[in-house]
Amino acid sequence: MTSRIWSFSAAVVSRVRFAVLLPATIVLGCSRDGAPIQDDAMNEAPHLSRSYAGHAEEIDADLLVATLPAVVGTRVDDCQTCHSGRVEGGLLVESSCDHCHQLLLQDSATAAFATLNPFGRDYLEAGRSLRALGEIRHRDSDGDGYSNEEELLALRFPGSSLSRPGQSTAEYRTLLLEELSTIPPTTQLLLANNTQQQFDDYVTYSGYTLEEVLVLGGVDLDGATGITVISPDGYLKSLPIQTVVREFPQPIFLPGLSTDALGEECGFVRYQEALPDYLFDAGAEGEGRSPVGEADQIAAGRLIQGKPRLMLAFERNGEPLDPFGFDAERGRANGEGPLRLVVPQAAPGPPDRGQRYSPSGCGDGFDFNPDADHNAGAMVRGVIAIRIDPVPAGKEEFDYIGRGWALLEAGELVIYGHGVG
Repeated sequence: MTSRIWSFSAAVVSRVRFAVLLPATIVLGCSRDGAPIQDDAMNEAPHLSRSYAGHAEEIDADLLVATLPAVVGTRVDDCQTCHSGRVEGGLLVESSCDHCHQLLLQDSATAAFATLNPFGRDYLEAGRSLRALGEIRHRDSDGDGYSNEEELLALRFPGSSLSRPGQSTAEYRTLLLEELSTIPPTTQLLLANNTQQQFDDYVTYSGYTLEEVLVLGGVDLDGATGITVISPDGYLKSLPIQTVVREFPQPIFLPGLSTDALGEECGFVRYQEALPDYLFDAGAEGEGRSPVGEADQIAAGRLIQGKPRLMLAFERNGEPLDPFGFDAERGRANGEGPLRLVVPQAAPGPPDRGQRYSPSGCGDGFDFNPDADHNAGAMVRGVIAIRIDPVPAGKEEFDYIGRGWALLEAGELVIYGHGVG
C-alpha cells in the first residue's frame, strides 16, 4: 500500500476532531499539525466510521477509516482495534465495552489508559492524529511479525498478537431459529438487577437452556474454559464454562417496591401485572424470607420455584422479544431479540436502587449495594454468536462485526471456537 492512502485532504482535516475513548476529563482535539481545534470546528466533524453508533461523537475510528477507506464497516472499524477488555485467569471478564465503561463510572482518568492495547498505545503516544496513524503504519505494535498496515488491510487486529494475516477462521456452525425450536422450551421468573438504571425488573423469560443449544450445535465442551456471547454491535460477555451446565440458586421474590407502593421518588422495581402462584414454592415461610429487614408496607420475600439456568430467551412475559436495534435519536441500542442471553443471580438477593439513584433519602435500606449480584449487565441482547473459549491456536476469530447485523436479520446463530467442527 502506498503512503498516499494514509493521507487525508486538508479540506476534510479542517473539519475533523477526534477523541480517544477515555473519560471526558482527558479528551483532547487536535488538527493535523497538532494544534488544538476550536469547539465550533469540533461540532462540525463528519462521522465516517460504521463502528458502534452510540459513540458517533468520538472520532478516532473516523480518522482510521479516512486513512484506510477499505476498512469502513469491517471488523477493524471497531473500538477493539485500539481497546482491550480485562482478563482474569485466562478468561475475559470484561469486554472492551465493559472495561471502558467501568473505568468511566469510577471516574478514573489514569486507569482508563489501561484499556488501550499495543496499537492504541502507539497511536496515543504518536499524537492521536492523522499524522500519528501515518507514523505508526510500518510498526509492528503487537509483535507478531506483521506491520500495522499489513494487519489492517488484511482485516486483522494490529493490537493483538493472536490476530494476524493468513490465518484461517475458526470452525463454526450456524443454527437457524427454526432449528432451535426443536429444543423443549423452559420458563423462569427472575430478578434482573441493574447496576446503574433506575429500575430493577422481576421478569419471566421463556427460552432454551444454553447447554441444550450447544448440544444441538454439536459442541464438545471437553477442555473448554468458557463461553463468550456476542451481540451484533460488538458487545460481548464472557462466562466460565461451569455456568453453562450448572443450576443457579432459587431467586428471591420481594414485592411492594414499585412506584405504586412507594411513590415516584422511592419506587424502583417493575413487576408483571400478574404472577401465577405456581411460580413460587409452597410454604417458603422460613428460608424463603428475604434476608433484608421488612418494612411494614413490604411483604415477606418468597423463593421462586425451580433452579434457573443460563438461557437464550425468545419471550419476555409471554410476548416475543422486541427486535434488537439502534435508536439513532437516543444514541443507544434498544430491543432484546430475537434471542437474549438470560443470566440468573449466582448470589440471590433483594433488588437495590441503581448507583446513579443512590443515596435516595428514602431510608428503607434498598439503596445501591456494591456487593449485590447485579446480573442484568451480563444479559446480552440480540445474540448472534457464541464463542467457545479458547479459540483454537492459529485460528482467527469469526467476523461478528462484519456479519453480525446480517445474522440478526436472517435469524441465524453462529457457534464457533473450541470443540466446534
